[in-house]
Amino acid sequence: MLGQLRATLRPRITNGLLKHALTYQFLANLGRFGYSNAGRRTQGIWLDFTAGQLKSAWQGESLVVWGNAFFPFELLYALDVTPHRPETMAALAAKFGLNREAIACAESDCYSPDVCSFYRCAVGLDMEGLLPRPDIIVATSCLCDGAGKVFHNLSRQYGCDFFLLDVPYHDTPDARRYLAGQLEELTLTIAKKQGKPFKIDRLIEALALSNEAREYLIKANALRKAVPCPLPGGDAISYVLDMQFFGPGSPAGARFFKTLYEELRGRVDKGRGAVLEEKYRLLWMHYIKPYYPNDIFNYLESKGASVCFGEANHVYWEPMDPGRPFESLAAKMLSNPSVGPLERRAGLALKLAETYRVDGVINFSHWGCRQSSGGEYVIRDVMQKKGIPVLILDGDGADSRNYSKEQTRLRLEAFLEMLEAKR
Repeated sequence: MLGQLRATLRPRITNGLLKHALTYQFLANLGRFGYSNAGRRTQGIWLDFTAGQLKSAWQGESLVVWGNAFFPFELLYALDVTPHRPETMAALAAKFGLNREAIACAESDCYSPDVCSFYRCAVGLDMEGLLPRPDIIVATSCLCDGAGKVFHNLSRQYGCDFFLLDVPYHDTPDARRYLAGQLEELTLTIAKKQGKPFKIDRLIEALALSNEAREYLIKANALRKAVPCPLPGGDAISYVLDMQFFGPGSPAGARFFKTLYEELRGRVDKGRGAVLEEKYRLLWMHYIKPYYPNDIFNYLESKGASVCFGEANHVYWEPMDPGRPFESLAAKMLSNPSVGPLERRAGLALKLAETYRVDGVINFSHWGCRQSSGGEYVIRDVMQKKGIPVLILDGDGADSRNYSKEQTRLRLEAFLEMLEAKR
């Protein structure tokens, strides 16, 4: 199927925009693949941002640097390299129905089904020539253990440099200095590979843009306390989250979150929500959801259940200090509640449940995600002690073979019946 898709699309690719299947035209039609009608302006900014980076990567306008979701992309924008996001491409492949073939390719090349499906999908896309060639690959040791291992393997295949940021378990002053030193060393190494000096002013500018995006995201999150909630939960854990990972530090990121705030402000002022008659408010635990076609969020909304917030959208870091750029980036990474003892994440979950006045919690248990799955029952117990029902929903974010519509529907129905009984 992938080969047929490439053959079909090739004649339509003009002006060297892209060389393979993820063309600008393909991305521009993303709205018809299931995103809501809300937030058309923000979706447009995200589409232009994603397509622009793909165009630059395929055309080789600068060094192409692959990075994972928890890497501080502010650093890459300051270096004027072209970032590439394999995890985003895996989610898009799932959206476009290319996931099964890509995952099968990776598994045929000895990648175990126990490996996170996003990385298996990215490997398969790469095997089919659907990802731009990297000059450098970077990753973090948190939160996904698959990122470092899979990215290192790909760097060996390409013969390119690979850098793994070793993120300490505990957030301490020594840990921040240690991580800041790694960030500075990596910055100077990439600058040397580019053949031009690193300009600290560019990093200061990137941090200012990141701080601006942060402030607008905080304001947007505050608006999600409104009843009805103005932002569809499915959108929040898709293109909004993607920009939250990869947008800060870029002009597009600041513009995106300013626009998001303005759109939500307008909806709240008019009393418009993702669910017109909001009966239940839900918290979504985990950084992902299923990105292939499914009816989870549509079904919930049809029953008056709004996923009013998700832990992934929480702003956990303080504003960054331009006078201490590397230390600030280190502090941002280490302050993630999912880094370190599980009590941090469980405490945040309870805080969010109370802040957004939720009736229940859905903890999405993504196959292959040891980081999240390992703590789900602890979080469930913490919530239930406060009288908040929790549904641990088994599933997969990118591999639709692990999704059963009927089984998922039955579990959601039972959960909503339990919420109704508590009313």
